[in-house]
Amino acid sequence: MIEVLINFKRNLISTYRKITKFTESSTQTKQSINMSSDTGRQLKMFHQELTKQNEAHIVPFIVAICFAIFAYIGYDYVTLPLLWPYLLILRLFAILCGIISIVLFLRKTISALTAWAFFFISNALTLGYLVTLYDDPIHFMAGNVNLSVAMFILPLALLTYPLNFSISMTMIFIVNYLFWNLLNSSFSLSETLVHGGAFIIFTVLVSILGHWSKISSIKKLTELNLIIETKNQEILEQNRKLELLATYDALTGAYNRGFGLQLLEDRIRQHHRDKLELTIVYIDVDNLKTTNDRLGHKYGDQLIVGVVESMRSGIRQGDLVCRMGGDEFLLVMSNCSLAGANEMMKRICGQLDVLSSTSQFPYEISWGALSCDRDNFASVDEFIERADRMMYESKQEKKNKQHH
Repeated sequence: MIEVLINFKRNLISTYRKITKFTESSTQTKQSINMSSDTGRQLKMFHQELTKQNEAHIVPFIVAICFAIFAYIGYDYVTLPLLWPYLLILRLFAILCGIISIVLFLRKTISALTAWAFFFISNALTLGYLVTLYDDPIHFMAGNVNLSVAMFILPLALLTYPLNFSISMTMIFIVNYLFWNLLNSSFSLSETLVHGGAFIIFTVLVSILGHWSKISSIKKLTELNLIIETKNQEILEQNRKLELLATYDALTGAYNRGFGLQLLEDRIRQHHRDKLELTIVYIDVDNLKTTNDRLGHKYGDQLIVGVVESMRSGIRQGDLVCRMGGDEFLLVMSNCSLAGANEMMKRICGQLDVLSSTSQFPYEISWGALSCDRDNFASVDEFIERADRMMYESKQEKKNKQHH
């Protein structure tokens, strides 16, 4: 009857441990999934903000070009007074298209690429109609194509390359523009400079707005990079904490049950592969409940920590200490015989006796050692349960001696 009750208790303890292991694993998995979801949302938000900053460059581009087109209204009046009413309507139409592009982009109705394409096509259509109004379409086309190229290439160069290179490119466009006007124009150089002032105004505006946009963009990107770096550090720290929780026991620093069982499985595979001896020791801390009830959990924790420190100092460097439950531990000793494990346990018990001599409570343990070479086991759980049973028998034997 006693043996039946003992086996029933063993089965209950085994079932409880499996449920505890599953619960811990589920909790850690849930935390990891939640953290991954939060991280993904944060990185997605940063990416969207970065894209938004990059697309915002289109606004100063279109504004600069609209200013240049507006400046050409006066130039048209001086050079082509007869066509000026038509040219005024076309220039204002191009500016209106630019304003519509900016408004639609800022209202997030269209993308940056669509806004740029809409403004570019409207200007191309305007230029095509202007060519039909001019007496010398070849000269007119050459000058305006040169200006259009400057409008679309120069802003990109100003944002992409250093300031000195941007200034050099701006001067090349100005000289090129003046050459076309002087080649086929009746104006003198000074008159051409005055009438071509619209282009000079345009280049100055593009330079100012372009570099302002670049500096503003660099500032925003720096802030975003700093935020991303900070978040990455926080994520790494959170992952490190999760890894610690998934690996180590918070109180003692020993491996927790889940990770300890994985390591034991690895050692068993190594044992079968390399034919090395493998011994485990199942340990139960005696009088933990009595210490907690009589002195408080602070002293109970002190008892647990003292036992673990004694185990660490008594085993070899490559041996493993795993906390299986509240007061139960498992030592995994590779390349160690059963006799060697028993010798190490005697040393550990001697160290515990030293601690007990100066403590308010006794440092005592019960243990059962089992070698993997002695029997064949169907599973890791069976291996541990047999060592657990030996520990329990040792504990009962100790209690019987105390009663006698």
